[in-house]
Amino acid sequence: MNRSDFIKSLGLGMGGIILPTTSYFTTQLVKIYDNYVRGIQFYDFKKIAELLKQGDEIVLKRDSENIHDAFATEIRFKEYKLGYIAAYENIVLANMLNQNISLIGKISKIDLNSYDNKVAIEIYAELVIPSEKLITMMSSENRSDDAIDLYRNNY
Repeated sequence: MNRSDFIKSLGLGMGGIILPTTSYFTTQLVKIYDNYVRGIQFYDFKKIAELLKQGDEIVLKRDSENIHDAFATEIRFKEYKLGYIAAYENIVLANMLNQNISLIGKISKIDLNSYDNKVAIEIYAELVIPSEKLITMMSSENRSDDAIDLYRNNY
C-alpha cells in the first residue's frame, strides 16, 4: 500500500474526513459556483465539442505557474483543457484547491449555436452539517455538570 492509499484509508485523503456512522451529522452538497468557462477558443474545444454532454464531470486544477494570474484555475474534461475560471471569480476556488478541499464539478450548459461557443459549469462543495438531533441535544436545558457518568461524583 502506498502512502496516498494509506492516507485515504484513514479518511484523510483530499482534505476530507470520514465521519463515524452517527445520526448527529450529515453531509450536503452546496453549489458554490455557476458560470461560463473562459478561454475555450484557445484550447481543443472544437476537437472535443461533440464529446461534451450536460452533466459530464469536470475537474478543477490549479495552474500555479500561470504568469498572467496567480490564482489561475484550469477546467479539465478527461485529459483535455477546456479553459479557466474567470480571473475575477477564481480566488476563493483557488484557495480551496490549495487547501486540498474536494470540489465536485459538472457541465451545466452547452451552447454550440452562439457566435462564441459557450460552456457553463457548476461547482459543488460537500459540507458537514449538524442534524436536528444534535441541535436539539445541544439546546436542551441540561448542564454538562448535571450529567450522570462514571467520572463524576453525583451527590
